[in-house]
Amino acid sequence: MPNELVTFTQDQVDAIVLAAVVQATGKLNGYPVHIHKCTKSGHPWYCSSPYCEDVNANPGLLCENHGGKPTIQRGMEPWRGGNR
Repeated sequence: MPNELVTFTQDQVDAIVLAAVVQATGKLNGYPVHIHKCTKSGHPWYCSSPYCEDVNANPGLLCENHGGKPTIQRGMEPWRGGNR
């Protein structure tokens, strides 16, 4: 039906906007991103960590929402003191 009203949750809107920004700019929070696939639910998630292993060789990684560890971000490296 052409006049059917479609509603979205705030989480769905946030995901749509995030995907659009990443697709348009290739960046997340000013840093280049790559995409992992959550090993629990199979959904894609964006990561801006420069320290990830080769995503093409091993694309599956549990996201934080499903119990995965936070990725290491530039300036927050554990070997440099972590929480600057």
